[in-house]
Amino acid sequence: MKKSKLPLKSLVLLLALAVIMVLAIRFDGKPYIYTGLIFSYFLALFMGFYAPKEYAMPFAAASLGIGLWLRNIWPPVSTLKGDKLVAYQEKADSYMAFIGKYWWLLLILAVVAALIGSFLGRFFSEEKTKKLTTRQITYMAIFVALSVAINTVRIGSVSFGGFPIIMSGYLLGPLPGFLVGAVADLLGFIVRPSSFGFNPIFTLTSALTGLIPVVFTDKVLRQKYPNFTFVKVLIGIFVGQFTTSVVLVPLFQVLLYGNNTFWYFAGKAAIKQLISIPFYAFFTVSLADRLTKVIDFRGLKRDKLAAHSA
Repeated sequence: MKKSKLPLKSLVLLLALAVIMVLAIRFDGKPYIYTGLIFSYFLALFMGFYAPKEYAMPFAAASLGIGLWLRNIWPPVSTLKGDKLVAYQEKADSYMAFIGKYWWLLLILAVVAALIGSFLGRFFSEEKTKKLTTRQITYMAIFVALSVAINTVRIGSVSFGGFPIIMSGYLLGPLPGFLVGAVADLLGFIVRPSSFGFNPIFTLTSALTGLIPVVFTDKVLRQKYPNFTFVKVLIGIFVGQFTTSVVLVPLFQVLLYGNNTFWYFAGKAAIKQLISIPFYAFFTVSLADRLTKVIDFRGLKRDKLAAHSA
């Protein structure tokens, strides 16, 4: 596969983001010492958004690796004193222990963030010429309401609130699915606040829940709306849920709140997804097969016909 040429403007942007990313990892935010590391993943996302993925992914991994190494040999010096300094030092030591143990996973996630940014950039550029129709926005609102409502009903610790978000991606498209996931998380927090408070990191993972499955099914498995098969949808949802629920959410839980290991949270999430993923895939295919016969969810063909008839 031929490598696309990197424009000078994109190269300068990548270098600037790389420098900021390296320095950001040394930054200790309040109240979370991991703020700089989390911010670096947003920078990796922007790398993929504004530059070809074959350049963005190695840039993201290299920048994160250099940043982690720099923090190790040149740790930030706190100006705190007394008990606050002791508490900070405990967090700093725990942070460095986490980096030492999971550095390889952090690098992989930087590559994944750049890859996701690349997909987002491609879809947003394609959607610039496609305005969301009133029909699509109405359906998006319905899926948001369903997600919030379902998320308030749990079977033990298992919730199926992600199903309407995934369904919206398959029926409405990647961009609407992304927006439905983000808005559903925001409204869900208002309806059912978390004891940990609001964090935009989890809003991003919710948005990716509506984006990744349909993108993988469309671009990798080459199956497009409205002709979905169970196996390919199952694979798409598996990739999406594994990325968000089994990897990203547990990682952010450990980074932000600690209390346990990544493998503990990831293991619990994986067990839940063994129940959720087949359920999501079965009902996505079943409902899509019936609903798309009577409703044009993406609202393009009918709106074009209406415009021509007018």
